[in-house]
Amino acid sequence: MNIDKYEGVVEDFGSFMSFIDTLAMIISEMFGNNCEVVISDLDNPEKSILAIYNGHVTGREVGDALTTRSEELIERSKGGHTINYKKASKKVKKEIKSSTIVTKAFGKNLSFCINYDCDDLVGLDMKIKSFLSMGSEVYDEFDTYDSGELVQRKFLAEVEKMKKPIVGMNKQDRILLIKNLKNAGVFNIQKSVPYIAEQIGVSRYTIYNYLNEIEKNEKNK
Repeated sequence: MNIDKYEGVVEDFGSFMSFIDTLAMIISEMFGNNCEVVISDLDNPEKSILAIYNGHVTGREVGDALTTRSEELIERSKGGHTINYKKASKKVKKEIKSSTIVTKAFGKNLSFCINYDCDDLVGLDMKIKSFLSMGSEVYDEFDTYDSGELVQRKFLAEVEKMKKPIVGMNKQDRILLIKNLKNAGVFNIQKSVPYIAEQIGVSRYTIYNYLNEIEKNEKNK
């Protein structure tokens, strides 16, 4: 079937077909090479396709038969349309997202179908999900401008767990506190050592000695 160029007015079947053919062309151009648009005559299932754009998506051309029984297509699209369903085909091994509208115009049953080849997007989605996958452990990461407040908060929390005031701590208590702070990730935060050294009344050098002692004990276990 030859379809005339659309001239802006729908008065009969010919001008209606020109209109929907132009619509099909516009959609296929707008959404690109992966977007197939098909106009089909459901009353002639053996030579159903009246117009098709980007037919490489499903490997079809004008004059080809329906891939779905016309009765099933009409039944499925009761109410006029079916939106965003997965098109299954034994011949076409692709992830195809489809939407179809079925109408009766000038005595003929027609379908207007959009098939989008999502293979590239599915592959991209898998890569994005792989990139964004994370383990179950959670580590706090903070802006350096908030680091002082964070160290203070974590330090006070660990001191509270010790249930002993800082002035009453002996060396073993201080080492345990440093170990707990290390496990809480405090020493991964900028300028944490000077703050902690000042709070417990020891030098920075002593803090580093405590950390070395803790690491050595952990290796010897």
